[in-house]
Amino acid sequence: MSNQYQLYITTVDAPRLVRRRSYDGDDCLDVRDLTSRATIQVRVREVSLYRHTLLLEGTEYQIVNVTGPSVNGRPSHA
Repeated sequence: MSNQYQLYITTVDAPRLVRRRSYDGDDCLDVRDLTSRATIQVRVREVSLYRHTLLLEGTEYQIVNVTGPSVNGRPSHA
């Protein structure tokens, strides 16, 4: 079974095209917690579009959608 997650992201300051990035569920990413504004590391499988913005190479990205491994043949959505 695949452990791949797809994050659909767009830049925060100047929204443009939505990009898709693929990660293993156990990979760690730098995110900004939307409540505390703290920068933290979380596993990809724990990323929430409602709680986090993604930080990549000094740029902050809004997370538009997260899809994960399939459950019973159907994709799961976080």
